[in-house]
Amino acid sequence: MFTVNSERARALLKSPKSFVAEPIQGMRKFHSASFDLFALVEKENGLVKKMSFSGNVPDSVLIYLESMASLLVGRPVSYLTDLSLRECEAFLRDRNSVPALGPIDPADEETLQEIFKWLRYLDPQRETTQYDFSGKGLEHLSLVDKVKELKAFLNSTQVEELYQGLARPEVLDVEDLTVYVWAPYESEREKEAFEKLHTLGVETFKEDRLNFIPEP
Repeated sequence: MFTVNSERARALLKSPKSFVAEPIQGMRKFHSASFDLFALVEKENGLVKKMSFSGNVPDSVLIYLESMASLLVGRPVSYLTDLSLRECEAFLRDRNSVPALGPIDPADEETLQEIFKWLRYLDPQRETTQYDFSGKGLEHLSLVDKVKELKAFLNSTQVEELYQGLARPEVLDVEDLTVYVWAPYESEREKEAFEKLHTLGVETFKEDRLNFIPEP
């Protein structure tokens, strides 16, 4: 059973510093079937200035996110790669060796790891628009123009909806009609999203030979 043992953790649970009552402009939604979570990462000079959350999440998730938000201020978001739940728990401890939190449910722990990875790739400056390809054919474009069109496609509202709650894909390289794309490709949902991305790309550019290769 999950327990809260430290005064700092109890205070954050009672009055969260990073959570707001309603989602605010610029927040992105994390994909979860069991709860709603919205997040906004504000940066300044490449470092985290502030993290804001909204939604209805389990207490264990809320407390760890509050801890994480405090630890990330003044650091690059990429620090999430190395930030562990143990460090977050240690931050919440009172001035003793007693654990701040009791055992966390394995499902909640897995969810938190997914949230950490998702937050790392949130870009508050990235805006999306509907994309329509008006060219005669992708294969006839120069490499520079191919990359330009593919980047616009990956930054479209269509792809944003497809990758809701996941880090959005980025163009890495293009060889003829083979497109090497950085994209999350570990979980079943990530693999499913990538397959749908490939189908969407073929339909959008009307090019059956277009091939997306994932580079996780």
